[in-house]
Amino acid sequence: MEFTQSFEITKWEQAAYDEGGTIELGKATVGKTFTGGELEGTSTAELLMAGTADGPAAYTALERFTGTLGGRKGSFVMVHGASAGASGSPGMIVAAEGDLAGLTGTVFFQHDEQGPRVTIGYELP
Repeated sequence: MEFTQSFEITKWEQAAYDEGGTIELGKATVGKTFTGGELEGTSTAELLMAGTADGPAAYTALERFTGTLGGRKGSFVMVHGASAGASGSPGMIVAAEGDLAGLTGTVFFQHDEQGPRVTIGYELP
C-alpha cells in the first residue's frame, strides 16, 4: 500500500556541534504530528546536518513514529536523508513494534510550497 500525507512540524531545536572552517556541523531534534490520514500520531527525529555559507549541504535522520498506521497501533523507526539540491528525502522503515511488528517499507519526505508531507509505501504481515 502507498499513500502521501501532510504533517505538522511541532518542534525544532537545533545546535551546532562543530563550527571549524566554513562548514558547520549541527544536530536538531524535530517533532512532528500526523493527523487526518493513514498515519495518526507523533514522531521525533534526530538529525545530523552539514551546512555552508550558501545554505544546507546534507542531513541524515533517525525518526520514531508512535501511533497508528492504517488503524494498527504501534511504533516504527525510519532512516532518511538528503543532500542539497535533492527533490526530497528518501529512506526506509528499519524496525517496528506493537501491532506494526514486521512492517517494511520506504519513506520519501518533501518540503516545498505545498508544505511538509511524506509518501510511505509499506507492507504489513
